Amino acid sequence: MGFETSLTNAAGLIGRITRQDRQRYTVITGLGTLRATLTTGQRFSRGKVLTPIVGDWVTLLEPSTSDGLHPIKSILPRRSQLSRRAAGDANQEQVLVANPDIVFVVSGLDQNFNVNRIERFLAVAWSCGLPAVLILSKADLCNDLDDRLIRVQSIVHGTPIYPVNMHDPKTLTGVLSHLSSGLCAALMGSSGVGKSTLLNQLLGSEHMATQPVRAFDDKGRHTTTHRELCLLPNDQGLVIDTPGMREAQIWFQEAPFQKRYGELFLTRDQCRFSDCRHLDDPGCAVRDDAMADPERRDLWQQYRRLMALKNTQ
Repeated sequence: MGFETSLTNAAGLIGRITRQDRQRYTVITGLGTLRATLTTGQRFSRGKVLTPIVGDWVTLLEPSTSDGLHPIKSILPRRSQLSRRAAGDANQEQVLVANPDIVFVVSGLDQNFNVNRIERFLAVAWSCGLPAVLILSKADLCNDLDDRLIRVQSIVHGTPIYPVNMHDPKTLTGVLSHLSSGLCAALMGSSGVGKSTLLNQLLGSEHMATQPVRAFDDKGRHTTTHRELCLLPNDQGLVIDTPGMREAQIWFQEAPFQKRYGELFLTRDQCRFSDCRHLDDPGCAVRDDAMADPERRDLWQQYRRLMALKNTQ
Protein backbone atom coordinates (compact mmCIF):
# COMPACT_ATOMS: atom_id res chain seq x y z
CA MET A 1 0.00 0.00 0.00
CA GLY A 2 1.66 3.24 -1.12
CA PHE A 3 0.90 6.79 -0.11
CA GLU A 4 -0.99 7.35 -3.33
CA THR A 5 -3.76 5.14 -1.92
CA SER A 6 -4.42 7.43 1.05
CA LEU A 7 -8.04 8.51 1.01
CA THR A 8 -10.90 9.85 3.07
CA ASN A 9 -13.82 7.62 3.97
CA ALA A 10 -16.50 7.41 6.62
CA ALA A 11 -13.88 6.41 9.19
CA GLY A 12 -11.78 9.52 8.58
CA LEU A 13 -8.68 10.48 6.63
CA ILE A 14 -6.22 7.60 6.14
CA GLY A 15 -2.48 8.23 6.31
CA ARG A 16 0.81 6.68 7.37
CA ILE A 17 2.92 7.80 10.34
CA THR A 18 6.36 8.94 9.22
CA ARG A 19 7.69 10.31 12.51
CA GLN A 20 6.87 10.32 16.22
CA ASP A 21 7.93 12.99 18.70
CA ARG A 22 6.54 11.97 22.09
CA GLN A 23 2.74 12.30 21.69
CA ARG A 24 2.94 14.20 18.40
CA TYR A 25 3.00 12.44 15.04
CA THR A 26 3.80 13.40 11.47
CA VAL A 27 1.40 11.66 9.07
CA ILE A 28 1.55 11.70 5.29
CA THR A 29 -1.83 11.51 3.58
CA GLY A 30 -3.39 12.03 0.19
CA LEU A 31 -4.00 15.63 1.26
CA GLY A 32 -0.36 16.23 2.23
CA THR A 33 1.66 15.99 5.43
CA LEU A 34 -0.33 16.58 8.62
CA ARG A 35 0.41 16.73 12.34
CA ALA A 36 -1.51 14.40 14.61
CA THR A 37 -1.85 13.50 18.26
CA LEU A 38 -3.31 10.83 20.52
CA THR A 39 -6.77 11.42 21.88
CA THR A 40 -7.16 12.05 25.60
CA GLY A 41 -8.48 8.54 26.10
CA GLN A 42 -5.52 7.01 24.28
CA ARG A 43 -3.01 8.97 26.35
CA PHE A 44 -4.49 7.68 29.60
CA SER A 45 -4.84 4.11 28.29
CA ARG A 46 -1.26 3.62 27.10
CA GLY A 47 -0.16 0.06 27.69
CA LYS A 48 -3.77 -1.12 27.57
CA VAL A 49 -4.42 -0.33 23.92
CA LEU A 50 -2.27 -0.45 20.80
CA THR A 51 -0.11 2.66 20.56
CA PRO A 52 0.64 4.04 17.07
CA ILE A 53 4.26 3.97 15.92
CA VAL A 54 6.22 4.90 12.80
CA GLY A 55 5.02 2.87 9.83
CA ASP A 56 1.45 2.50 11.08
CA TRP A 57 -1.51 3.32 8.84
CA VAL A 58 -4.01 5.36 10.85
CA THR A 59 -7.31 7.17 10.45
CA LEU A 60 -7.41 10.83 11.44
CA LEU A 61 -10.22 13.05 12.58
CA GLU A 62 -10.57 16.74 11.86
CA PRO A 63 -8.80 19.04 14.36
CA SER A 64 -11.03 20.06 17.26
CA THR A 65 -8.65 22.65 18.74
CA SER A 66 -6.78 25.67 17.45
CA ASP A 67 -3.43 23.84 17.39
CA GLY A 68 -4.42 22.12 14.14
CA LEU A 69 -3.53 18.64 15.42
CA HIS A 70 -5.60 15.78 13.96
CA PRO A 71 -6.69 13.25 16.62
CA ILE A 72 -5.74 9.68 15.70
CA LYS A 73 -9.00 7.76 15.65
CA SER A 74 -7.71 4.25 14.95
CA ILE A 75 -4.79 2.13 13.78
CA LEU A 76 -5.34 -0.04 10.72
CA PRO A 77 -4.37 -3.72 11.14
CA ARG A 78 -0.63 -4.28 10.82
CA ARG A 79 0.54 -6.77 8.21
CA SER A 80 3.96 -7.03 9.89
CA GLN A 81 6.03 -5.51 12.67
CA LEU A 82 9.69 -5.46 13.68
CA SER A 83 9.99 -6.19 17.38
CA ARG A 84 12.64 -6.87 19.96
CA ARG A 85 12.58 -7.90 23.60
CA ALA A 86 12.21 -4.78 25.73
CA ALA A 87 15.04 -3.82 28.05
CA GLY A 88 14.75 -4.94 31.67
CA ASP A 89 13.88 -8.17 33.40
CA ALA A 90 10.26 -8.39 32.22
CA ASN A 91 9.72 -10.54 29.14
CA GLN A 92 7.87 -7.94 27.08
CA GLU A 93 7.71 -7.11 23.38
CA GLN A 94 8.83 -3.71 22.11
CA VAL A 95 7.56 -2.95 18.62
CA LEU A 96 10.15 -0.85 16.77
CA VAL A 97 8.42 -0.13 13.46
CA ALA A 98 5.15 -1.17 11.85
CA ASN A 99 4.50 -2.70 8.44
CA PRO A 100 8.05 -3.21 7.13
CA ASP A 101 8.51 -5.54 4.17
CA ILE A 102 12.22 -6.20 4.74
CA VAL A 103 14.94 -5.40 7.28
CA PHE A 104 18.30 -3.92 6.31
CA VAL A 105 20.77 -4.98 9.03
CA VAL A 106 23.80 -2.67 8.90
CA SER A 107 27.16 -3.56 10.43
CA GLY A 108 30.50 -1.83 10.05
CA LEU A 109 33.61 -3.53 8.70
CA ASP A 110 35.71 -1.48 11.13
CA GLN A 111 36.07 -2.29 14.84
CA ASN A 112 32.27 -2.63 15.00
CA PHE A 113 32.50 -5.93 13.11
CA ASN A 114 31.30 -8.77 15.35
CA VAL A 115 29.83 -11.97 13.89
CA ASN A 116 27.83 -12.83 17.04
CA ARG A 117 26.27 -9.37 17.11
CA ILE A 118 25.42 -9.56 13.41
CA GLU A 119 23.76 -12.94 13.96
CA ARG A 120 21.61 -11.50 16.75
CA PHE A 121 20.48 -8.53 14.67
CA LEU A 122 19.56 -10.87 11.82
CA ALA A 123 17.70 -13.10 14.27
CA VAL A 124 15.61 -10.11 15.41
CA ALA A 125 14.29 -9.90 11.84
CA TRP A 126 13.99 -13.65 11.34
CA SER A 127 12.00 -14.06 14.56
CA CYS A 128 9.48 -11.52 13.25
CA GLY A 129 9.08 -13.52 10.03
CA LEU A 130 10.77 -10.76 8.01
CA PRO A 131 13.36 -11.25 5.27
CA ALA A 132 16.68 -9.54 5.94
CA VAL A 133 19.57 -8.08 3.96
CA LEU A 134 23.02 -7.72 5.54
CA ILE A 135 24.79 -4.47 4.62
CA LEU A 136 28.47 -4.35 5.58
CA SER A 137 29.45 -0.68 5.61
CA LYS A 138 32.89 0.95 5.37
CA ALA A 139 34.17 -1.62 2.88
CA ASP A 140 36.59 1.04 1.64
CA LEU A 141 38.29 1.02 5.06
CA CYS A 142 38.57 -2.78 5.37
CA ASN A 143 41.87 -4.51 4.57
CA ASP A 144 40.63 -8.08 5.09
CA LEU A 145 37.24 -7.99 3.37
CA ASP A 146 37.42 -11.52 1.92
CA ASP A 147 38.19 -13.01 5.34
CA ARG A 148 35.30 -11.19 6.98
CA LEU A 149 32.90 -12.23 4.24
CA ILE A 150 33.87 -15.86 4.82
CA ARG A 151 33.19 -15.45 8.53
CA VAL A 152 29.64 -14.16 8.02
CA GLN A 153 28.77 -16.71 5.33
CA SER A 154 28.33 -19.38 8.01
CA ILE A 155 25.53 -17.45 9.75
CA VAL A 156 23.44 -15.90 6.96
CA HIS A 157 21.93 -19.04 5.35
CA GLY A 158 20.41 -17.39 2.29
CA THR A 159 20.44 -13.79 3.53
CA PRO A 160 22.04 -11.53 0.86
CA ILE A 161 25.26 -9.73 1.85
CA TYR A 162 26.42 -6.41 0.38
CA PRO A 163 29.76 -4.82 1.29
CA VAL A 164 29.29 -1.11 0.56
CA ASN A 165 31.05 2.23 0.64
CA MET A 166 28.39 4.58 1.99
CA HIS A 167 29.96 7.48 0.06
CA ASP A 168 29.86 5.67 -3.28
CA PRO A 169 26.29 5.36 -4.61
CA LYS A 170 27.40 2.75 -7.17
CA THR A 171 28.00 0.22 -4.36
CA LEU A 172 24.36 0.54 -3.23
CA THR A 173 22.85 -0.88 -6.43
CA GLY A 174 22.44 -4.34 -4.90
CA VAL A 175 20.76 -2.92 -1.81
CA LEU A 176 18.28 -0.93 -3.90
CA SER A 177 17.36 -4.08 -5.86
CA HIS A 178 15.40 -5.24 -2.79
CA LEU A 179 13.13 -2.19 -2.89
CA SER A 180 10.52 -0.97 -5.32
CA SER A 181 7.43 1.22 -5.29
CA GLY A 182 5.46 0.77 -2.08
CA LEU A 183 7.96 -1.59 -0.41
CA CYS A 184 9.36 -0.49 2.95
CA ALA A 185 12.71 -1.39 4.54
CA ALA A 186 13.60 -0.87 8.20
CA LEU A 187 17.22 -0.04 9.01
CA MET A 188 18.67 -1.71 12.10
CA GLY A 189 22.12 -1.85 13.66
CA SER A 190 24.47 -0.41 16.25
CA SER A 191 25.30 3.28 16.54
CA GLY A 192 27.97 4.52 14.17
CA VAL A 193 27.62 1.83 11.50
CA GLY A 194 26.33 4.30 8.91
CA LYS A 195 22.55 3.81 8.84
CA SER A 196 21.83 7.53 8.49
CA THR A 197 24.65 7.96 5.97
CA LEU A 198 23.16 5.11 3.94
CA LEU A 199 19.74 6.75 4.03
CA ASN A 200 21.20 10.09 2.96
CA GLN A 201 22.82 8.41 -0.03
CA LEU A 202 19.57 6.72 -1.01
CA LEU A 203 17.70 10.01 -0.64
CA GLY A 204 20.34 12.02 -2.46
CA SER A 205 20.37 14.65 0.30
CA GLU A 206 21.73 15.29 3.81
CA HIS A 207 18.34 14.63 5.39
CA MET A 208 19.61 12.79 8.47
CA ALA A 209 22.26 14.22 10.79
CA THR A 210 25.48 12.20 11.00
CA GLN A 211 28.66 12.27 13.08
CA PRO A 212 32.04 10.55 12.81
CA VAL A 213 32.59 7.61 15.15
CA ARG A 214 35.10 7.80 18.00
CA ALA A 215 38.55 7.22 16.53
CA PHE A 216 39.88 4.88 19.23
CA ASP A 217 37.10 2.28 19.16
CA ASP A 218 34.78 3.18 16.22
CA LYS A 219 31.83 3.55 18.60
CA GLY A 220 28.89 5.66 17.47
CA ARG A 221 27.42 8.68 19.22
CA HIS A 222 23.66 8.01 18.87
CA THR A 223 23.15 10.83 16.38
CA THR A 224 19.72 9.51 15.37
CA THR A 225 17.31 9.80 18.30
CA HIS A 226 13.99 9.11 16.57
CA ARG A 227 12.47 6.78 14.01
CA GLU A 228 11.55 8.29 10.67
CA LEU A 229 10.01 6.92 7.50
CA CYS A 230 11.39 8.49 4.30
CA LEU A 231 10.27 8.22 0.67
CA LEU A 232 13.09 7.46 -1.75
CA PRO A 233 13.22 9.52 -4.95
CA ASN A 234 11.85 8.20 -8.24
CA ASP A 235 9.35 5.98 -6.42
CA GLN A 236 12.09 3.52 -5.42
CA GLY A 237 10.46 2.59 -2.12
CA LEU A 238 10.49 3.65 1.52
CA VAL A 239 13.07 3.35 4.30
CA ILE A 240 12.63 3.73 8.05
CA ASP A 241 15.73 4.91 9.92
CA THR A 242 16.00 3.86 13.57
CA PRO A 243 18.29 4.85 16.47
CA GLY A 244 21.32 2.64 17.03
CA MET A 245 20.84 -0.27 19.44
CA ARG A 246 23.48 -1.19 22.01
CA GLU A 247 22.42 -4.82 21.91
CA ALA A 248 19.98 -6.92 19.91
CA GLN A 249 17.49 -8.46 22.30
CA ILE A 250 15.45 -10.98 20.33
CA TRP A 251 11.69 -11.26 20.74
CA PHE A 252 11.45 -14.99 20.08
CA GLN A 253 8.37 -16.06 18.14
CA GLU A 254 7.88 -19.76 17.65
CA ALA A 255 6.21 -19.90 14.23
CA PRO A 256 8.76 -17.82 12.24
CA PHE A 257 11.66 -19.69 13.86
CA GLN A 258 10.17 -23.07 13.08
CA LYS A 259 9.63 -21.97 9.48
CA ARG A 260 13.18 -20.69 9.05
CA TYR A 261 14.75 -23.83 10.51
CA GLY A 262 12.10 -26.22 9.23
CA GLU A 263 14.48 -28.23 7.04
CA LEU A 264 16.29 -29.38 10.18
CA PHE A 265 13.27 -31.17 11.60
CA LEU A 266 12.42 -33.60 8.82
CA THR A 267 13.74 -36.49 10.96
CA ARG A 268 12.17 -35.40 14.26
CA ASP A 269 9.97 -38.53 14.35
CA GLN A 270 13.14 -40.63 14.58
CA CYS A 271 14.35 -39.03 17.81
CA ARG A 272 14.67 -41.33 20.81
CA PHE A 273 12.36 -39.24 22.98
CA SER A 274 9.04 -37.73 21.96
CA ASP A 275 9.78 -34.52 23.89
CA CYS A 276 13.22 -34.07 22.31
CA ARG A 277 14.24 -30.39 22.12
CA HIS A 278 16.61 -31.12 19.21
CA LEU A 279 19.52 -29.47 20.99
CA ASP A 280 21.85 -31.67 23.05
CA ASP A 281 19.29 -34.37 23.87
CA PRO A 282 20.54 -37.97 23.71
CA GLY A 283 19.39 -39.88 20.66
CA CYS A 284 18.41 -36.73 18.74
CA ALA A 285 17.98 -37.71 15.08
CA VAL A 286 17.71 -34.04 14.07
CA ARG A 287 21.15 -33.28 15.49
CA ASP A 288 22.74 -36.44 14.09
CA ASP A 289 21.30 -35.80 10.63
CA ALA A 290 22.47 -32.17 10.65
CA MET A 291 25.98 -33.03 11.79
CA ALA A 292 26.37 -35.37 8.81
CA ASP A 293 25.98 -32.45 6.35
CA PRO A 294 28.23 -29.35 6.55
CA GLU A 295 25.52 -26.89 5.45
CA ARG A 296 22.83 -28.24 7.76
CA ARG A 297 25.40 -28.49 10.55
CA ASP A 298 25.96 -24.72 10.45
CA LEU A 299 22.19 -24.18 10.43
CA TRP A 300 21.64 -26.51 13.41
CA GLN A 301 24.50 -24.90 15.34
CA GLN A 302 22.94 -21.48 14.76
CA TYR A 303 19.54 -22.78 15.94
CA ARG A 304 21.27 -24.22 19.02
CA ARG A 305 22.99 -20.90 19.80
CA LEU A 306 19.77 -18.93 19.46
CA MET A 307 17.78 -21.36 21.57
CA ALA A 308 20.46 -21.17 24.27
CA LEU A 309 20.17 -17.38 24.12
CA LYS A 310 16.38 -17.63 24.42
CA ASN A 311 16.72 -19.73 27.55
CA THR A 312 18.97 -17.14 29.23
CA GLN A 313 16.77 -14.10 28.52
